[in-house]
Amino acid sequence: MPPVAAAEENTPATTNPLGVKGVGEAGTTGSLAAVMNAIADAIPGPAGYTMNMPASPEKVWAACRGVAK
Repeated sequence: MPPVAAAEENTPATTNPLGVKGVGEAGTTGSLAAVMNAIADAIPGPAGYTMNMPASPEKVWAACRGVAK
């Protein structure tokens, strides 16, 4: 592997008085897609693939039973 150089560049945010940016949200975006894909794979038939967020327990159970909601 070739040598890797790391660099930092500070760019304050202009949207808040502290000039800080959030960094914890990036890891949460993939989990929503993973949960919805798991639901789509678990529910028989096309009901799981057409479900919209939020996937409440009631909506998931109704889709498993084949009840349109």
